Amino acid sequence: MTLEKLIDSIYKLNSQDLNTVVDAVKLRRNQLHTQQAQTFKVGDTVSFTGRYGRVEKGTVIKIKIKNVVVDTGSVRWNVPGNLLTLIKERQVA
Repeated sequence: MTLEKLIDSIYKLNSQDLNTVVDAVKLRRNQLHTQQAQTFKVGDTVSFTGRYGRVEKGTVIKIKIKNVVVDTGSVRWNVPGNLLTLIKERQVA
């Protein structure tokens, strides 16, 4: 099914069916956030777009279930895994 057909079908749903679709979308989004967060390791260098569209760069200091704590030097950010881009993997000694 194409995205266009899917969106067209959504417009035809009643309230109860629409709530079911919304719940499914939320569940899938949570699964993706969890998968993405778990791909990083402590010590990785990552980037993300922070507030006001500013690109931030920092080091992963903690992996949570769906979020990653990133230290940019001045601020520690709690970032969803799907918003991070890996710049450099940590070096194992």
